[in-house]
Amino acid sequence: MALAMGLAAFLMLTWLAPWWLSPAPVSGQLVEYGSDAPVAGATVTLRRYGWGRSDHDGQLIWDKSYVATSTTDDEGRFRVPLPGPVWLVGTGGGRLKAEAVGYQTLDMGHAAPGADLFLQTVAIRDAHLPGGTAYLGWDEAGEPFGWSFIDHGPNHDLARVDLYPLELRREPFEVTLVVAEGGGLHFVPAEAQGIATPSRGYLLRYLDASPAPLSAARLTLDDTPGTLFLRTPQGRYAKLAWEPREVLSMSGSVPGLDVSSERLLSLRFVYRPGPGNTLPYQPPLFPVEPVRAALLATLPGEGAPYAGPRAYRLVVTDAEGRVLERQRFELTPGVALDLASCADDTPLTWRFDSLRLEYDEEGLPRLQMTVDGERFVYHSAPILVGRRDDTVVEVMAFDTDYRRHDLEVRLRVLAAGAGPTGCLPSS
Repeated sequence: MALAMGLAAFLMLTWLAPWWLSPAPVSGQLVEYGSDAPVAGATVTLRRYGWGRSDHDGQLIWDKSYVATSTTDDEGRFRVPLPGPVWLVGTGGGRLKAEAVGYQTLDMGHAAPGADLFLQTVAIRDAHLPGGTAYLGWDEAGEPFGWSFIDHGPNHDLARVDLYPLELRREPFEVTLVVAEGGGLHFVPAEAQGIATPSRGYLLRYLDASPAPLSAARLTLDDTPGTLFLRTPQGRYAKLAWEPREVLSMSGSVPGLDVSSERLLSLRFVYRPGPGNTLPYQPPLFPVEPVRAALLATLPGEGAPYAGPRAYRLVVTDAEGRVLERQRFELTPGVALDLASCADDTPLTWRFDSLRLEYDEEGLPRLQMTVDGERFVYHSAPILVGRRDDTVVEVMAFDTDYRRHDLEVRLRVLAAGAGPTGCLPSS
């Protein structure tokens, strides 16, 4: 009798164990940021990994994906169980994602068992601004480097950057950042933005513009997460995510620089290269071509952009970097120009035919040309040429004996009144 009762108790415990051990489901509500209107019909996915048989070949693997989903009701509420057998996956939480038609996907990262989450999303944006990760800090020699939004890269030349670090303290954690002269800064803490639950990209997602003037030339940031709004000296705007636990690394390589860092700050950002101060975040982020960014930075905030003649400098170099010719010329929109070469004492000859200036739909100047040689012809597509840096066109040329010569044609816009047109000394 006692044996039977013990066996029955064991079977009862075995039957109840999964319920006792199963982690509590994740629940919550999904709303639209700003209005708090519920988002119905969204799919909430919870994913965990553990031991199991592969869906592909049936082999036992340690990283099998277990997935559970739920759909938000009319009030935006959801309740999703933690997927997978407890004895294979454990009792921990999982990775949660919320997706709704017409809204940005929220990647919430880890969600603990039994969590009750208040999720805020925003509508998908029509504008898709460039962005990425800004790198600034100090190299191993202690020299500071900053970030240029136009160049989309770091630089030791602080005269070319928009934001650079001045000081860093570890205890307490504080970083002082400086904007280039003529620019401005303003910081908005995450708490002031009313963000209830962090998600990937959350410090860029919710505020499209600074709620206050960008008047600070420098700011000292601490361990308070938030959004840093920036105005460049050219009147262009950016916002950067300040995530204290993620922005700082003490050493490592610096993307875009041939140095290692002693202290490196990595800040995700969105940048508007043209006129306007609104900064909608719409992932994925992508870089903007530096020459295009430099030209967009010259467009006026109001009124029609300049669409008149432009003066250019042209320099041709060979594969060893030797300068073969220099000259200045001027183009009037829609009027083709033929130029004889200024080069002499070279193993091949060429001329420039049908140089033409046109303005595109953004108001940016595009130059098109043909390099015509005795044994080669090169036709360029319409290319952007700015004043900040050279635009380089690579030309594969051949002399009369059909020997190959690699040429570079370097073009740059000159300031008005830069000098007379014609050939210049090559030295």
